Amino acid sequence: MSTLAERVTAWADDAWDEDRGLLWNPPGSFDDYNVAPRSMHMVPQSAWYAVGLLARGDVARAERVLHELCALQYDRPGVPWHGTFARFAEWPTPPDSGAVEWVDYDPNWRQFVGTTFALILRTFTVSPPVGQRLRNAIDLAVDSEPTARVPPTYSNIALMKAWLAQDESYAASVVDCFDEFGAFEEYGSPTYYGIDLYALALWRRHPPSDAFASWGDRLWSALWNDIARWWHPRLRNLCGPYSRAYGMDMARYVGLLGLWMPTPVLPALDAPFEHSHDLTLAPVVELLGSAPRGIAFDDTERVVEQVLPGGRVASGWIAREVMVGGERGGRYRAEGQYHPATAHWLLGDGSVGWLRLRHHGPLSATAFEGGLTVRVHDHHRHGRQPVVVESSLPGDFRRDAWHFAGREIRYVGPPADEHGVIDAGADEELTLEFD
Repeated sequence: MSTLAERVTAWADDAWDEDRGLLWNPPGSFDDYNVAPRSMHMVPQSAWYAVGLLARGDVARAERVLHELCALQYDRPGVPWHGTFARFAEWPTPPDSGAVEWVDYDPNWRQFVGTTFALILRTFTVSPPVGQRLRNAIDLAVDSEPTARVPPTYSNIALMKAWLAQDESYAASVVDCFDEFGAFEEYGSPTYYGIDLYALALWRRHPPSDAFASWGDRLWSALWNDIARWWHPRLRNLCGPYSRAYGMDMARYVGLLGLWMPTPVLPALDAPFEHSHDLTLAPVVELLGSAPRGIAFDDTERVVEQVLPGGRVASGWIAREVMVGGERGGRYRAEGQYHPATAHWLLGDGSVGWLRLRHHGPLSATAFEGGLTVRVHDHHRHGRQPVVVESSLPGDFRRDAWHFAGREIRYVGPPADEHGVIDAGADEELTLEFD
């Protein structure tokens, strides 16, 4: 039987462009970049694909990918994008003056691509010319990184940066930030927990020093133990709230945490699915190892809570067929990647239904045994804004109850219209209760 890494590498073969020597972006990828499928050639994802190629012995194709990626690294001293890589192979070179971070270039490609190159050098045998190009690219990525660009609280990038630069002092600051609350600031992220685990696996498996090895083991175990607190074994998802998430059900989109689970959680590979580009990390995960043996994913009903940096508090209620999550104290708008008020429930066919509350201003949400209380805060400039119920299934929004397939939710608060839009603000409270 083939491994997940082998299946994913074979799946990625369909996106291979023999003429360009890189992967096309597959359907379901980079929706937030607003690019059509098979219109751009991917950069970090092609590097992860190279790991899969090397693992199956396809050295010639892997080395071609690595040559192409090295050619996409910018070497322009004096500009902020020096040493990073093109966002996509087709992306125009950023202007020397006025380049916009995250639009004209992605500075984090230094860490994503650089760590993959370093892992390849530590794991596989490549030809001397390729090896030298990879070492040169790593040196440029490390040397070009602005000293203060990545705060130690920016956990997924900070963990990679510390390892790639072999910077023990900076690594200690990242560990200190974690130790303050026993949690990363990017808390409850089904995607970025996957990168945290990747970086911590590098710290453990390929430590630059004894301190990295010790810290890596400790944070790896602590993060897994916390994941287990919030994991719902029957719903096969992490309970909300989500500080950063690109979807709500890892059976429908690729959340990188799912690749690390003892039984991986991911969409079926024979049809398009969301955030598909992240699937190419699977060969790297297999190379570095999954969850610790003996980790216990509890299926008993419980309320969980975690104090976070900045006065935030995450809370969740996990029951047999439902879970709800809330975050209070956050100053972010409840939109984009930030989901402070969430609910999931089990459907009759074993799949998952879900809802989340969206708002142009902040929401303060607290989970309790049986439900969720949400306080609505006005936008700091635009005042009162509607709360919108987004869900995976159509809803029937009655005055005292919301009806979805497989779930009735008792509701107290300002009424929702037929589209799930609630006129609420000025610290009004909403309460959702589940049987």
